[in-house]
Amino acid sequence: MENNTTDKQVFTTGEAAKICNVSQQTIIRCFDSGRLHGFKVPGSRFRRIPREELVRFMQQNKMDMSQLGSSVIQVLVIGLSATETDYVIQNHAAGHKVNILHATDAWEAGFLANECSPELIIMSSEVNGIQKSSVNSTLTKQGGVEPMIVTVENTNSELSVTQQPSEPKEIIKQAVLQLLSA
Repeated sequence: MENNTTDKQVFTTGEAAKICNVSQQTIIRCFDSGRLHGFKVPGSRFRRIPREELVRFMQQNKMDMSQLGSSVIQVLVIGLSATETDYVIQNHAAGHKVNILHATDAWEAGFLANECSPELIIMSSEVNGIQKSSVNSTLTKQGGVEPMIVTVENTNSELSVTQQPSEPKEIIKQAVLQLLSA
């Protein structure tokens, strides 16, 4: 694409069409039917699509996001210390922009999840009030994409994963690598 879309925050329907590799008329139909949200320029018929909405639309429709430029990967860590998780995440997401947010309880996790729409959630099984199924249904009801969720158990201040017998850091690494390859 001619323009650098990495920092661009609002797109025309033509720009969105090129990024999504579809016709401009397809973008207009999606906009008019409510599948793609944005706004019309006051006093005209021209439509504009905010970046975060275009990202949501592309993720929801499993489109290649490489033309959009490097976007920030949102990771929410619940009930685990930054020293236990951040190095593993940053190390295996090298070359990508990653925003890691930490929550200590269910309320804070809900607030942060609403703010950042995380693509990966790493949560301790010891945090009360959080269930994987309710996290998925809540985030997808809000129009977001279902996040990848890894549940980790804290035992003797070491990480262990409840769903697989493998090394916990390896599970976090695999989750990050899987997210980046999607």
